[in-house]
Amino acid sequence: MSQLYSTFANIYHEMYQHIFDYDKEFEFYDAILKKNNSHKILEIGCGTGLLAQRFVANGYDYLGLDLHEEMLQIARSEVPSAKFIQGDMCNMQFKEQFQAVLITGRSLAYIINDKEVLDTFISVSNALVYKGTFVFGVFEAPAIFEDMHDFEQNIEHGSKKIKRINKLKKIISPAETWDWNAKYIIDDGVTITEFEDQTTLRAFTRKDINEKLKITGFAVKEIIDEGKTFTVVAEKK
Repeated sequence: MSQLYSTFANIYHEMYQHIFDYDKEFEFYDAILKKNNSHKILEIGCGTGLLAQRFVANGYDYLGLDLHEEMLQIARSEVPSAKFIQGDMCNMQFKEQFQAVLITGRSLAYIINDKEVLDTFISVSNALVYKGTFVFGVFEAPAIFEDMHDFEQNIEHGSKKIKRINKLKKIISPAETWDWNAKYIIDDGVTITEFEDQTTLRAFTRKDINEKLKITGFAVKEIIDEGKTFTVVAEKK
């Protein structure tokens, strides 16, 4: 999805305001953070700041990180009072530490290599204070593959109409991954723009996540079942 997150980052920003309920997303994370007494937070995969604006408005000491500078340019414009940096979750280094680290938007799905997943967990551990909280959501295997099918989305943002045609294909190797091909058709009332993106995504079993967290020095505190996805709340040991 390199074009959606770079060249067409503005389309992402316009689309995802309608795809997800960010007020509900914030309330979900806010409850976990308050339960774990976490105020100073790092959000990985912050995108264009749609959650950042809610964290900042509610008084969190916030830093957002994303891989794509184009996304961060929009985030800085949308939430000028927030702090954002460009970086890779597999290799983060900070002088400061955080009470909680969140990987939002199931962004861990883009890390399909086991070593890079472990590298990410180690980077998160280094960024956390002792007994800090690590929160992230993933697609659950094999549940995600039980009803995998192509689908379309039609979104209206002001006078702009955005159609996304999604084609999904399970991959045999590596296991628990699938290709996502998305075609975008954007009609702004004057011109029609089309582009396509393809990426490979990964699902995880709970056993796999538990093992990787244990290896990297975390203890699972809670797993929140969300159907084809689940959210993990872990503590740095």
